[in-house]
Amino acid sequence: MTIIIRFYGVLKEVVKERLELDLKSNETLLVDLIKEILREYPALSNYIMIGEEGVVVRGVSVLINGRHVMFLGGDKALIRDGDVIDILPPLHGG
Repeated sequence: MTIIIRFYGVLKEVVKERLELDLKSNETLLVDLIKEILREYPALSNYIMIGEEGVVVRGVSVLINGRHVMFLGGDKALIRDGDVIDILPPLHGG
């Protein structure tokens, strides 16, 4: 299964580019995907942490195909082939 992960703002400075991952299974949980990303990019742990209860998102929003994960099961949301994951820092207006 192939998924695309896009980072924005300060997160893009850490990762440098979008990720295109080929995963072995047909679907995976968001928490497992986040763990894999944090192993590859440990500096992201300043923004995303894995706690005992799962993913603790600090200061970022995670979208799957344009929908916020809080409407899709939180860190237990299923990621499927072809999904696009957007990870955004907080947006501020003035």
